Amino acid sequence: MSTINVTNLRGKGGTSPNLPDGAVITGVVTATSFSGSGANLTGVANTDFVVGTAITMATGNIANVNLTKSAAGAGATVGSFTGVTTYYGDGSNLTGVGETIAPWNYNPDVGDTKVMLNELTTSGIGITFNKKIEAGSGTATLKIVNAGAAGTTIQSWGVSSCTFNVTALILDTLVSNLTLNQTYQVDIPSGFIVDSNETSYAGTAYTFTATGPVSRLFSWGQATQGQRGLNNLVRYSSPTQVGGLGWSVIARTGANHGTYSSFAIKDDGTMWVWGNGGAGSLGLNATTSYSSPVQLGTNTNWGMVSKTYYGALATKTDNTLWSWGYNENSGQLGHNNKTNYSSPTQIPGTTWSTDKGKLFGNRHSSWAIKTNGTLWSWGDNEKGQLGHNNRTDYSSPVQVPGTTWAYVSGNEAAMVAIKTDGTMWSWGENDNAQLGLNQTHNLKLSSPAQIPGTTWRSVASGLQKFHLATRTDGTLWSWGYNAWGQLGQNQGPGNNNADYSSPIQIPGTNWDKVTAGRYNVHATKTDGTLWGWGSGADGALGIPSIGEAGRSSPTQLPGTEWTGDIADDRHGGFAIQVDQTP
Repeated sequence: MSTINVTNLRGKGGTSPNLPDGAVITGVVTATSFSGSGANLTGVANTDFVVGTAITMATGNIANVNLTKSAAGAGATVGSFTGVTTYYGDGSNLTGVGETIAPWNYNPDVGDTKVMLNELTTSGIGITFNKKIEAGSGTATLKIVNAGAAGTTIQSWGVSSCTFNVTALILDTLVSNLTLNQTYQVDIPSGFIVDSNETSYAGTAYTFTATGPVSRLFSWGQATQGQRGLNNLVRYSSPTQVGGLGWSVIARTGANHGTYSSFAIKDDGTMWVWGNGGAGSLGLNATTSYSSPVQLGTNTNWGMVSKTYYGALATKTDNTLWSWGYNENSGQLGHNNKTNYSSPTQIPGTTWSTDKGKLFGNRHSSWAIKTNGTLWSWGDNEKGQLGHNNRTDYSSPVQVPGTTWAYVSGNEAAMVAIKTDGTMWSWGENDNAQLGLNQTHNLKLSSPAQIPGTTWRSVASGLQKFHLATRTDGTLWSWGYNAWGQLGQNQGPGNNNADYSSPIQIPGTNWDKVTAGRYNVHATKTDGTLWGWGSGADGALGIPSIGEAGRSSPTQLPGTEWTGDIADDRHGGFAIQVDQTP
């Protein structure tokens, strides 16, 4: 029996009828107790609490309901009720509730001490609220916090320069980069944000500290004079981390010999040196060699550095130019003499550029670009490599014709430079077609000649008469001497390793940076991968799986996030890996 229709059912003596499961009772008006859960009862004047883990109630006013949340912290769905004062969950789906405007989330988080600068660039400073918001009036500010108190305002935003997106407020683009490790305070005034009823947000102020990506320096290759910076003379065939964090710039190399010294600059503007100290090449006012990084002086405003023959050229952020090391051959240090210097000595002028690619030192010659786009050179000029339409040596800077130079590179006697219009020019010796002018004979040019094309972006030069250049479309090109497959054309020893007298493309379209050593080449792609090819002697490629074997086409090195500076030298290389997580 599944259904009993009863018009009047009474229990006697306190007993209750024993009904089977599934019985439906209708029309009962005087029953006082039932067996079972009562889950299907309707029309009962229940005065007890209803307890459940997931109760959905229809619209209405309920005065005596106990909602018990589930173990996960959710479960109750509440309709349009009045008189309910407490809810579980974050309230993100509540509407029509008479709450004030309150923040749910901050970006950066309140009191955060590890806010990556790139995060602020991509997502901005913002707050998400508990209800729909609209623009009010007033000015929001970003201030520097000094000694625990908000001080100088570095940027302000009116409501018209902010984005109000339903429940989110974003302070639009920062006009300048924030300072690493500086604490900032964000002030949002009362009335700056309102809801649809013109109810005002009371305002807030909170702080965060800006940090940058963590950059780590890695090296590989021969270390006979400690040039890898790993506190030993051990050869490494794979990237191995050099001590310390915060590396920014690695010295470019172009010297054919004497490349056993290394130089790098950190984010804080300090210069660090290691390797062979002969002829005062490390700039430490001595000839001592070091196998791990040693700080050069106390200056914190170094901007760019390039190797020379047993020495270096470097610019400071005040646009001054300095040099040190060996100078006896042709006055390549630019001091109008042939005197060696064992500590940094200033070359005249205060408008030298600190940008990447604006400074280059060679075996016995040097080049530098000023902030006005002029190119200057000095030192040995036996093969016209100074670009002055003669073969005269100069021991102090002399201007190369033109005012729109943007990038310069070279090897022992052949130079390549790019102008701001994207054109590329070369001059000097051409015995292995390294000038890229589609000429294979031993031509010598003492003034710049244009290489075809107008979208060139950067250039790197191998010590042994070859060059590589990137274009603005992300393509990579090479030309010149190819004995070890260093041009990346899948042509190595015994495999038609022909020289090329004009730029020829290396496969791929997302190349970023490129550097070259003696016969070794490394390049990064925009996806953060690092690639090497050419000679693998002494572990120069940093690819452990191939040992000292070479590669005539790009082969990937282990790891990702190789988005920092890279530099090759005679027997190895360096690369900075940038970790976006502090």
